[in-house]
Amino acid sequence: VTSEGFDGHFTFRQKLGAVGLTIRSNITYSKNEIVDRDEENNYYWYKMQKGHRVNQARGLISLGLFKDYDDIRNSPVQDFDGYKVMPGDIKYKDINGDNVIDAYDKVAIGYTDVPEINYGFGISLGWKGFDASLFMQGVGNVTRIIGGDALYGAPGNIERLGQIYADVAEKRWTTSNPNATYPRLSMSKVENNLQPSTYWQRNMSFLRLKNVEIGYTLPKHIYKRLGMSSIRVYAQGVNLLTFSKFKLWDPELDSNYGNIYPQMRTITLGLNLNF
Repeated sequence: VTSEGFDGHFTFRQKLGAVGLTIRSNITYSKNEIVDRDEENNYYWYKMQKGHRVNQARGLISLGLFKDYDDIRNSPVQDFDGYKVMPGDIKYKDINGDNVIDAYDKVAIGYTDVPEINYGFGISLGWKGFDASLFMQGVGNVTRIIGGDALYGAPGNIERLGQIYADVAEKRWTTSNPNATYPRLSMSKVENNLQPSTYWQRNMSFLRLKNVEIGYTLPKHIYKRLGMSSIRVYAQGVNLLTFSKFKLWDPELDSNYGNIYPQMRTITLGLNLNF
């Protein structure tokens, strides 16, 4: 495996009259490629790991949803675990041209679930006892294939076991909603729609307002009388905003929302007393 990239940080400090200004930023970019691997040769070159990233995501290429039974009859055969597709199920691309959709049609898709780009930037200001700071943190070039029962439907009977996201229930395929965001729902597992594919792959890049803090340090003549070296009051916010194309859950979490507790948004009011 070859790995390459760069890492850097930048700091700027300036005094503008009574205002103290500090600007900081950092960025790390890293990518890798498997240049040699002891693996069996494959007739389909795209099935080899050589030439791809470590932990490269693989899956089928989605062509949308089947419109009707004519669309199904005029498409390659999709028969996962004996399941016959129906209108509203995910339609896949025949990569090797054998008119059958199977494991030989799974290719490298997207990035990995480890971001290639990590970055952050912030600013700090100080003026006559007042101070304020802001820090933004983000990642780029990262994708995940999302999943979970609340997205696909329970593997058993959905009426008895199912807990479905409102977004899925409201935007699922129906005959009156053929251009839906999600495939049709069924009372039982739909194996065809559970396949890893570009249909379920999402861009998990995000930019987060990680930390904001505003404070005020009281004048010396006030805290000196109290026998203290400083008194500071402040308000702090953590994880206040997240900007991302992915909206179902925190993009920093796992591919299945139910596996990890979400990030907490906190607001703190504080008092620092130094003696």
